[in-house]
Amino acid sequence: MELKLLRAFLTVAELRHFGHAAEALYVSQPALSKQIVALEASLGARLFERGRHGAELTIFGEGFLADAEALVRDADNILARAREASSGTRGYLRVGLGLSTLTEAPQLIAQFRKLYPNVSVTLNDLSSAEQSRRLLGGKLDVGFLRLPADAGLSTLPILDEALALAIPQYARWKRVPSNLQELNEPGFIALSRGRGPGLAAQIDHWCGEHGFVPKVIQQADDIQSVLAGVAAGVGAAFLPSRAQYLLRDARVLPLRDAAARWRVALAWQTTRDDPVVANFVAFVRAAKKSLRAGSTAPG
Repeated sequence: MELKLLRAFLTVAELRHFGHAAEALYVSQPALSKQIVALEASLGARLFERGRHGAELTIFGEGFLADAEALVRDADNILARAREASSGTRGYLRVGLGLSTLTEAPQLIAQFRKLYPNVSVTLNDLSSAEQSRRLLGGKLDVGFLRLPADAGLSTLPILDEALALAIPQYARWKRVPSNLQELNEPGFIALSRGRGPGLAAQIDHWCGEHGFVPKVIQQADDIQSVLAGVAAGVGAAFLPSRAQYLLRDARVLPLRDAAARWRVALAWQTTRDDPVVANFVAFVRAAKKSLRAGSTAPG
């Protein structure tokens, strides 16, 4: 059953006049009459009785009216949703993020959701390595991960991150000691390598550059346990510097040399054509440009 025929029927039913309905639909009256005859033929019953004062619905037409309205309304809704999906204004976005972007990423996503309220967003706390696997496997749409990214992923640099030393509140150091062996007195709590391979590699790199071997006294499978251990005074930990926003009852000493630094970027699968992802990437790029312009404006 053609939607065009249903719309013609509803217009005649509303205006109760073929001539007026034809004008409203921008068709000739004979053409409109043919459309109604075709619809009646497909239904097997007459819809209108013509008279001197216009067109009146038959009993069958009265009964069919509500169904026709529902069919056209549903079709319009389906078409509207399809257009929104094709333009990226409706759909879903699966986002990966790690400790380094636990403050920035949710703010960006909240702003994006204000612009695109019909996009459903899910957040996944994942290591950069796991984000890469899921992005390439189509199980994640975008991710905030450490550079360099794997082949097959496009990236947009977001922020610079660095290692920091998290120590218990009572620890005597005000800055990183020149003799790093002192840090082994309390020992270190470490995130298991399988849960944070990128962080572990960064720690290895920094320690290697400084000829230091940390004494790991406890390992944890999640970053919250590492943070809790430091706060409880169990030991120290190497963490991304932005962990300071999550730490209580502990202090964070920054590590400022080049071996401690890395970049974090927004990443997505290069060959995937997804309008929601395209909109999010464009939004983040514009937000980053706006922030940069604001930071360089004269004060």
